Amino acid sequence: MELTPDPSDNTGEVTGVFVHRLAEDTWWWSDEMYRLHGYEPDAVTPSSRLLRKHQHPDDAERIDSILAAARETGEPFACYHRILDAADRDLKVVVVGDGRLDDEGVVVTLRGFFIDITHPVTQEANETAERDIERARATQATIDQARGILMALYGIDADLAFRVLRRHSQHTNTKLRDLAEVIIDAAPTAPGEPQAGLHKRITRALYKAGQEM
Repeated sequence: MELTPDPSDNTGEVTGVFVHRLAEDTWWWSDEMYRLHGYEPDAVTPSSRLLRKHQHPDDAERIDSILAAARETGEPFACYHRILDAADRDLKVVVVGDGRLDDEGVVVTLRGFFIDITHPVTQEANETAERDIERARATQATIDQARGILMALYGIDADLAFRVLRRHSQHTNTKLRDLAEVIIDAAPTAPGEPQAGLHKRITRALYKAGQEM
């Protein structure tokens, strides 16, 4: 495996390189590896114990198992996990590596790199949350519009109108937003049709929606 990643790729994320010599149980870290764990370069002595100290408790056993298998076989490995740096910040990283074997086929060195993907993961989570919020707002606006129609139609307050919507939604196994859209679609009065037909249109649309589910 060629360990030549750019220490800071074009996404701005840090890539730290490591080498673990098994016989001596000694580690070498690149400057970026130190910084990823919250240290200035050479401020601490890298070790298996230090590396495990910074593993997220929920991921530690899984990472231990992956590294143990790599020490045994030397096979390439890659995994996602979280680390806690010296300031106790939760970072998301991808670890990629493999082992180097001696002439007798024994693994003598593990080498690889940590890629900090905290920013893109966080950004994606934020974007997903924003989309969910927008969908929730759109759904609420649709429900509020349908509730207003029922309030005007039956002369009831907002709470009772919502209860009517929710009960019919449960009775017909129809999603609340879908039910609200049916009411909104049925509400406009066609040219030449008496406004008094609104009640019939709403009722017909509601029970037709229920039958289609």
